[in-house]
Amino acid sequence: MQKRAAEAAAGPASSAESGTSGSGEEISIEHGSKPLAKVDDFEAACTFMQANEITIHSAEHQSPCTSLAAAPFPAPLVQLLMQQGFSMPSAVQGASWPIAMAGKDVLAIAKTGSGKTLGYLLPALSRAQLHWEKAAGKPLCLVMAPTRELALQIKGEATKFGAPLQIRAVAVYGGDPKWKQISELSRGAEILIATPGRMMDMLDLHGTSYGGAATSLEMCSMLVLDEADRMLDMGFEKDIRAIVAKMPEGRQTFLFTATWPKAVQRVAADLLGPSQVKVTVGSGGDKLTANKAVVQHVRLVQPAAKWEAFVELLAPYKAGGAAVGTRVIIFANTKRDVNAIGQYCWDHQLPVDTLSGDRTQRERESVIERFRAGQLTMVIATDVAARGLDINGIGHVINYDYPPGDGGSEDYIHRIGRTGRAGATGVADTLFTNGDSKHARELVRILSDAGQVVPAELSMMAQRGGGGGGKGKGFKGKGGGKGKGGGGKQWW
Repeated sequence: MQKRAAEAAAGPASSAESGTSGSGEEISIEHGSKPLAKVDDFEAACTFMQANEITIHSAEHQSPCTSLAAAPFPAPLVQLLMQQGFSMPSAVQGASWPIAMAGKDVLAIAKTGSGKTLGYLLPALSRAQLHWEKAAGKPLCLVMAPTRELALQIKGEATKFGAPLQIRAVAVYGGDPKWKQISELSRGAEILIATPGRMMDMLDLHGTSYGGAATSLEMCSMLVLDEADRMLDMGFEKDIRAIVAKMPEGRQTFLFTATWPKAVQRVAADLLGPSQVKVTVGSGGDKLTANKAVVQHVRLVQPAAKWEAFVELLAPYKAGGAAVGTRVIIFANTKRDVNAIGQYCWDHQLPVDTLSGDRTQRERESVIERFRAGQLTMVIATDVAARGLDINGIGHVINYDYPPGDGGSEDYIHRIGRTGRAGATGVADTLFTNGDSKHARELVRILSDAGQVVPAELSMMAQRGGGGGGKGKGFKGKGGGKGKGGGGKQWW
């Protein structure tokens, strides 16, 4: 306890709130911008913003942080950050860190795989260090995320980077016993990561808990909504609003999203304060945009030929193939197809496992950990893994199916965002049939905006505004028989 008090008293290595660098010098790089600790010079900041297509939508804002050594955090945190093997902050980190450390609300729109977790987590940890003693074990920051997988990954990062500051993190999520999570909370945590449904349980907002609320948000001065678009897609808006109502007024809010639909705009307008600063990364503005570091290949196939085309994509991963050892995620729309593809890959001695809704929580966590450790190099998944699966080094994404429904193109963006992360490049192959034709126009735009090759057949389909035929019906029998449906004639 004395050690934590001493470290807290020492404060950050540089304070954005004081507006001074480590040497005490005030630095400002443009008219109207606020002074910021350790900010690089004007040219470096401008180059960083231009190279990373960063737009900060505010006449007065903190200048971006362009080097890890200049990050406005406590010295132990900066030291640990510089040991992670990164040469500089990602775009969303460099833009968001100074704004967050100045106490402003942050609205960040950035592609998946952009380093957003540390974009909000390091400011939250730094500010929590200043107030942990007064909180007496109650949460100072609540991070809400859409899935248990993402919640666990955030908790892992919070634990790692919180260690030098002795800031504790607990994750609560469905699929695990409540009593165990309640026990962890009772021991104290400054950072609380939660899925909205389980957080409702922890606050007893359903009124069904025998012992009442397991924690209180009375000291919680920071709120993070990670993958806000996905949470709203999953129907969590009502829960989010109920939970936020239990937090004190004047909180600092970070809202991170990969897309900017009307529903997210409405929630942002209600939950973020007047001090908010909007940061966008990429040239798409409010449109769906793909990571330009991902090379996208779209192959138009007849439904009856889909399986054959897919087997061709798998060929480099079989024994003796050029891609053996490369990490790959394969997405399918149904558990049945996930299992059939998994069986085919297993029969061909590929190091594979599956992620879908019929796996238990423990099984899913095991698959993710083995994939991260390299014990598996191939995972077949439904969209349960399309969000929140934050593993560096994935070289290839294959979409056996194009994502269905009105949000299909948004899900496509997030699927292919599993590769090309943390400054790396990646490849995404997608099989597209006449049953996917309603997505053709939007897919053409996504490819064009990212500078990718647009197949002539896809352009023709988009111009026609659709295509005939129904969706393929998937597999017949164990091991992946060819899909049915659509007939044998060319339809483009």
